[in-house]
Amino acid sequence: MLSPDQAVRRLLDSLPRPARLLVAVSGGSDSLGLLTLLAELCSDPAAQGIFLFAATIDHGLRPDSAAEAAAVGSFCNDSGIPHLVRSWAGAKPLSGVSAAAREARYELLTAVADELDATLILTGHTLDDQRETVVMRATRNDGADNPGLSGMAQLVLLGRRRWLARPFLSTQRADIRAALVERGIAWIDDPSNINPASERVRVRQALAAEALSVSVEIEEAGRRRQRLAEGAADLVRRHSTMAQGVLVRLDREVLDAEPEHLRHGLSALAAVLGGRDHGLRQESLGRVSDFLAQRLPGRMTAGRVIFDLRRDGLYLQRENRGLPQIAVPAETEAIWDGRYRIRNVGRDSIQVRAMPVDDREAERLFPHVPPSIGRRAMSVMPDLRVFGDAASQVVLHAAPVIAPYERFLPVFEFDLAREIAVLLACDELPRPPIHVCDRKS
Repeated sequence: MLSPDQAVRRLLDSLPRPARLLVAVSGGSDSLGLLTLLAELCSDPAAQGIFLFAATIDHGLRPDSAAEAAAVGSFCNDSGIPHLVRSWAGAKPLSGVSAAAREARYELLTAVADELDATLILTGHTLDDQRETVVMRATRNDGADNPGLSGMAQLVLLGRRRWLARPFLSTQRADIRAALVERGIAWIDDPSNINPASERVRVRQALAAEALSVSVEIEEAGRRRQRLAEGAADLVRRHSTMAQGVLVRLDREVLDAEPEHLRHGLSALAAVLGGRDHGLRQESLGRVSDFLAQRLPGRMTAGRVIFDLRRDGLYLQRENRGLPQIAVPAETEAIWDGRYRIRNVGRDSIQVRAMPVDDREAERLFPHVPPSIGRRAMSVMPDLRVFGDAASQVVLHAAPVIAPYERFLPVFEFDLAREIAVLLACDELPRPPIHVCDRKS
């Protein structure tokens, strides 16, 4: 475990200079403690080149939220720290409010980081939060192969463009509060943090009587997840090719690879090709593994993806069922099938659907694969052709979406995500701005 002061010093020591740090501050003890200690240490001449900013996201879920954001603003003003407030606008969902609020918070923080060109977004998640997270994930799947048992990541890439760090993940909340009390600084207690309707609150109350320590199991789960991702990244790099962004071919040699590495890589590739934000379920992954273990030609479907084993390799592609047709209004963008971001910079609304199959065109697009696979692959591509009088007024741009990593990319999956981005010919993913020795979360 680290004291609050040690955790902040370790962060500052790992930063390149100059650095612009955006601290997400709700007014609670964890984020306020992080901002306070950062401000103190950054006042030292040794911290020259580090610039602090703070942002508060007003979710508008409680009557006092605007006043609390203003209180944080006053604290920042007294401390000489630039402070911005962003509000979660629009109607709130009737269910899943916490998850929706978290998504909105990260989107708004990312937008603020873009405005400020921040090097890093910082949040005050603690060791207490880490334990609660692991316990909640374990209730859903307590198997050793559950990647969620590694907990929250120390570093996460948001929206494929801004890194977020959690420097207090090895620090107890009680120690942060003691540091604030010592300085005579009061914090805001969010009443939702004691509402037993929340799963996290119930877990927190159940853990309250236990001694707080860094769990060996969490550390090992983090190391295991990193090893899996690194092994999978190596397989993707050495044995895979991509055609037209929709068809992956893997050399048959991958069938001899470390089974866990192969499973992890196939799960990630299936999520990308299937346009899903999560990998294959364990049951589906088990069926795929059993199918490949036979080493017999054939095909099966899992997670909206066809696994087609041939003599020359293993082919993966989206199945051609359930493909949507969407409207993309003028000067807007939309996600098609979870796989492509379609941007319409023209003056008229357009429809995007799956491409109709033409044998000659399929052979041209996929010249080095069996014809039946080429036709299936063509059938899951977006049709970006525009017909009729509006054709000359429409300009479309399509960019691939890396579905499981588009919004949140934990640092221990970074190498695998980067290899998949190379396959898709995406823009290069920005590397972490700081070095995390164990890259565990």
